[in-house]
Amino acid sequence: MLWHKGMRNEFFNTKTKAFFSVQSISEFRNNLKFASPHKWYTIFALAHAHGEIAVDDYKLNLNKPIAIFLTPGQHIRFSDNSTAEGYVVSFNQEFYCIEFHDADVSCNGLLFVNNFDSVKFFLDDQQLSVFTNTMKEMIAELENQATLQDEMLKNLLKNLLIRSNRLFREQMSIGEPDDTNIDFVRKFSDLVEKHFKAIKQVETYAEMMGIAPASLTKRLQKYDIDSPSRIIKKRVVTEAKRLLMYTDKSVKEISSIIGYDDQYYFSRLFTKETGISPSEYKKSLLKS
Repeated sequence: MLWHKGMRNEFFNTKTKAFFSVQSISEFRNNLKFASPHKWYTIFALAHAHGEIAVDDYKLNLNKPIAIFLTPGQHIRFSDNSTAEGYVVSFNQEFYCIEFHDADVSCNGLLFVNNFDSVKFFLDDQQLSVFTNTMKEMIAELENQATLQDEMLKNLLKNLLIRSNRLFREQMSIGEPDDTNIDFVRKFSDLVEKHFKAIKQVETYAEMMGIAPASLTKRLQKYDIDSPSRIIKKRVVTEAKRLLMYTDKSVKEISSIIGYDDQYYFSRLFTKETGISPSEYKKSLLKS
């Protein structure tokens, strides 16, 4: 089953629940369904971008063409005075499972990382042209409605993800002949994402990685990355902030959701990491 409306083109399989969409930036900004916290992986290719956007509470100033990646649960807001042209691609796990296809595109834990520091890289004129042309080809395929449409869309998406992987590694200076170290970082990032609610101990993650805790810290430092304990705490606080932002759950409920039986211990951790208590953080959101 396929919907087509204006510059928003959507594919949806009623049996598998596979969802894929390409839309213009203006359509995205006018569509609350997409702007709200959602279940989809999302890729932005922005041209003529100026002003400010926020990914959850992370602020980003737009001043040149840029690609931005969001993972399920994140939320993006454009400031009223911001301007941008371009396209947005959204898809869910049922359409293209990032983890299952990681051997093909190597972007799990790299392009799609569930925290407040949005994954992004700048695009020169040629790169912007490649990104936008690929997204236009996706739109043409959605409008065509030919046989094996989902397979063609998946191939175009795979192509876009591989290009994105290369550009991100290049701009982050992690494009090495031997990608063993960056794949090590991706594996740790993925483990934290899967287990941060239940597991807080660095030693346990190190054991799952088959390495000593001190060696885990040293290998992360190779790319000026935070210590393992800081990464775990930041992921916990990110989830807590998101629950405070987008739900009416109490501090006690949130504490339990992210794996702390003692809400006062959680509150002290949150305050130490942010400089403000969970309840004060909630109040500040209501005032803004």
